Amino acid sequence: MDNFKTEIYSKQLKEDLNLFNRWQMLIDSLSTTEDVPELLDILQKILAFDSHQSKMVRLATDAWFPNTHWVTVVFAKFAEQASLSSTAVILPNAQKVAELHFSEWPNASFRFMTAPLAAGGYYLEETAQNLRVLYWDIAHKRFYLDTQQFAKLVQTQAAQLAGLDALATFQKRLTAIASQLRAVAYDTMLPGIDAQKQGDLPMSRKDLSTDILDSLFVLAAKQHFILKRLLDEKKGVVITIGEVSLKLIAHRTNDGHEQWTYDIIDDNREVTLYTLFQQLPFFYQWYCDHVTTVGLKDKREVFVD
Repeated sequence: MDNFKTEIYSKQLKEDLNLFNRWQMLIDSLSTTEDVPELLDILQKILAFDSHQSKMVRLATDAWFPNTHWVTVVFAKFAEQASLSSTAVILPNAQKVAELHFSEWPNASFRFMTAPLAAGGYYLEETAQNLRVLYWDIAHKRFYLDTQQFAKLVQTQAAQLAGLDALATFQKRLTAIASQLRAVAYDTMLPGIDAQKQGDLPMSRKDLSTDILDSLFVLAAKQHFILKRLLDEKKGVVITIGEVSLKLIAHRTNDGHEQWTYDIIDDNREVTLYTLFQQLPFFYQWYCDHVTTVGLKDKREVFVD
């Protein structure tokens, strides 16, 4: 049996207390700063913090939150800065996974989940139907929209009840957050949510088949919408909704294929592809039926089911 040495005990206790003092300083800094680079630096240090380095001192389990909690707290700060609409971090009773509530969508809640990827990162998901909104990789500075599941999200009852104005606010919020992150050298890709950039939105695959395009004509006609073929030098189709036009255009590529894109012509720059999904159910149906081909091109490799 080893002899008890008070000085060794005291030294280890001091090291453990210093460790948790550093943790307290990180949390304190997180609560006071609004600076994006500083918040990201603090978050990285929090995610790297290893409480198991402590040999003697242990925190009560109820007082220790998972990494997703702190990811949520930092994202909420970004979201608050990015919109005039408020953001709240809610901790449901008897749970340790914090939820995000955005005032524009009062009937929806969101949470961060750890992505099942070797590279790490987190998914922001809507809680009721577990629909992904985006992927956030803090370590490798990546921020990507899941276009397929976001399209489904805007068709949920919560989004429908909130209406088009709420969807527009949410899209502007995400666009502003992406802008904040690009300013600190993030790679971002959020296709279709920025109303200021609704031209040349590429589809996932090249060479749209005649059958798929014809099916859009059929669905549009059933809802009394007229889909017209473009008459100018470009190959494609156009559908007009009031003062807004949606064009599907084919562009020849150097390898002999056709890259199809979505182009929304809107003088007010308020309409996005996702708002059209709410306004044109037949277009959303067509999009979902053929999403692997006509879905907006995104970073599918980081979205694992």
